[in-house]
Order: sequence, then C-alpha cells, then structure tokens
Amino acid sequence: MNNKVQESSIKYEARREFLAHCLPKTRLLQEPIFDPYLVSGHPNPSGLGDAARFSQTGSWGQSSVLFSDLETYRTADKCGKAPYGGAEYGIPQTPEADAVCKKIAALHNGHGAVICPSGLSAIGATLDAFSPKAILIPDNVYGPMIRFLNRRRIEQIRYPAGASADEFHSALLKARSKYSECEDLLVYIEAPGSGTFEIPDIDGIIAIAQNAKLRTVMDNTWASHIRFKPLEYGLDIAIQATTKYEGGYGDTPSGVVIAKHPEDLKIIADELRATGNGAVAPTTCSRIFHRIDSTEERLNQHADTAKRLIDWFLEKPFVTAVLSPTLSNSPYHERFKRYFGQGNGLFSVVFHRDLPVQHVENFVAALNLFWVAESWGGHLSLVLPVHAKREFTPLPDGYILRFHAGLEDYQDLLRDLNQAAACLENSAI
Repeated sequence: MNNKVQESSIKYEARREFLAHCLPKTRLLQEPIFDPYLVSGHPNPSGLGDAARFSQTGSWGQSSVLFSDLETYRTADKCGKAPYGGAEYGIPQTPEADAVCKKIAALHNGHGAVICPSGLSAIGATLDAFSPKAILIPDNVYGPMIRFLNRRRIEQIRYPAGASADEFHSALLKARSKYSECEDLLVYIEAPGSGTFEIPDIDGIIAIAQNAKLRTVMDNTWASHIRFKPLEYGLDIAIQATTKYEGGYGDTPSGVVIAKHPEDLKIIADELRATGNGAVAPTTCSRIFHRIDSTEERLNQHADTAKRLIDWFLEKPFVTAVLSPTLSNSPYHERFKRYFGQGNGLFSVVFHRDLPVQHVENFVAALNLFWVAESWGGHLSLVLPVHAKREFTPLPDGYILRFHAGLEDYQDLLRDLNQAAACLENSAI
C-alpha cells in the first residue's frame, strides 16, 4: 500500500470513528459518503431528499418524440414544441423540463424560463443569445464566467464589487465611449458576489441601466427565489444555478434562465434549440421540481447553522475577519437587509496573515464533516480556498477559506471545528 492510499485509509477510519459519536441527523447525511472512493465522490448515493423516488420515472431523455402523422409533426417542428409538452426533438427540452421551468418562472413572476445543464451553461446560453460586444460586470463575478467571456472574446468592463450608483455610472460612461449601440452592451449583476460576498447598489444600477436602455441580467444563485426576486426589482433576466438550493443535495447539475419579457425568452429559447444546450436529464428535472417545495425550509436551516459557525470563528484568535453581509459590521449589511433580509449557508473566513499556510491547510485536513469540494447549497458541509482575482476591490490580507454550512446537526459541526482547531490555537501568531 503506497503512502497516499495509507493516509487516505487512516483519514476515512478517523472520519468513521468521529461519525460514531455524531447525532442521527449528521450520520444520515455523512455515513453514506465517509469514503468517497466507494461512491465515486457522489454526494448523494443513497437517495436522500426523495432522489430515489424520482430516479426511475419520466421520459428518460428519449431523443425521438413520436407523432401520429406528418401534419402534427410539421406543426411541432415549426414551433419547436410537441403537443404533449417538451420539444419536438427530445434533446433540447423534455416535458419534465417544461414543468420545472413553468414552476420556477411562476415563483419569480417571470414570463417563462429555460433550463440548462449547469449554472455556467445558463450564463453562457444567455450571453450567446444576446451576443453583446461588451459586458459590464462586478469585480467579484463568478470565476468560470471570466473564462467564458475570454473564450468568446467579449470585452469585460468591470465595476467595483460593492459599487455605488456613481461607481457603476463611471464604468458605464467608459463603456459608452466605445459602444454606443444598446445591443452592444449588457449589464450584469451578481450579488452577493462570489467568495467575498460584496453587494452593490442594485437599485441604483437598475435605474441607470434602464435610463440607458440596456438589458440587465442578474446571477441570483446566492439568494434563490426565496431571498430575492430580481424581476420584481426591474431586472430583465435572472439566472440561477439550480445545482444549489433548489436541488439541494448536490445531484442536480442544472441552471435556469428566467425572463421577464416574452421577446427575451424567445431569443434565449431559440438559442437553446439551435445549439442543443438545453439538454437536462428528465430525472434531474423531476428532482428539482419536487425539491423546490422544500427550498425555504432547507435554506433557513443552512442560514441558522452558518450563523452558529460564524459566531464560533469570530471568537478565534487565528481569525482576522469573517466575510458575510449578514454581520452588522459588514459594510454591505444595510444593502443586505434591504434586498435579502436573511442569509444562506455561505461565509468566508480570513485567517491571520502571520499564520503559515500549511497550518491552515492542516486545519482543513483535520476536518471530518467539512468536505473539500466546489459548488455549495447541498446537504453536506463544504470548505474551499478563495482564490479571487480583483481589479478594483482589495482583498483581505490572509488565507481565505469559504465555508458552506450543510444540514448536519450544528453541534457535530462545532465539535469537528473544535478538534481541528487544536493545532491552530497552539500555534504562535
């Protein structure tokens, strides 16, 4: 047995021993995945959250949709819709996709929605549909979106992460000096932003964009439809990674685009039909459709646990700051109260700048219930380094870890943090 395998085996046995002393709720979530190699890293192998119930139903993504005669087929082919629901050709959209889109659009008070295979593909489909030459984006935008913009050679005109209306207006004037046509520019908001959770003046940005007759898009994944409804605030399009709180168990890779205006929805839907990028498994859609109903209950649990974990970190000498707009000392707290009102499971921790990196990473390695993983919003607690790159917005000085509070019992999570922190609290700072 090589050293790496041996180390992993020791870790998994330590995790199993830790779980033996956890409360039933935590064991239910964590025991199926104590050894990720046994489940290929899948976060929900045992079908928590009614996943199993809806895994063997639906149209199964059949590529062929059958028609009784040519006339019915020609009608469906012309509009892209089958008379039974879904598309005339099974790849772009299924009846299950139609159902979940109608449900989410209604929750947002939108005209309609489309579903894509991921949050990033929902962003990409939207931008490809409108094909702007340049986009105004916040400095804390979702990192993979930058790769997409670079790939498409769409110019990025950034504004500060927590921009005021005046700061956004300055960025718009810069953009207007080069792009005078409205269709050349698109305004994009993500709030709170990735990793560090700044919040801009959303109302101010919308008002300025509307006055300039520019289309507005918001990534609303952090808030879900529970905390914020962008279309009701005047935005044209909302995007959400339904991989997160709507799906809730880390097993529904997908993203939705909700449009306020019929003409915008048609442009986006035509884009998906042309590219085939609307292909989402019917079982995934079924899971989302049924789990949406419990989104608020789960989101409130995430937020309550996150608050308890934040309070724990704020008391530790090795922590210099906790980044969360839910905190009263956050510079974005007033905007948080105005727009969102309540938090979610996310926050970031800034470790003391004099603390060696290896000590912080040893702390992560010692955790039993917090898994190192991208994404968030599911039933498991997660941790990941924040490697943000900013043009205007300075980052705190120190190693930053982003935490997601899952649905485990908070007492077990605090016990896990305490045992992992022993090495840090004994370190000289």
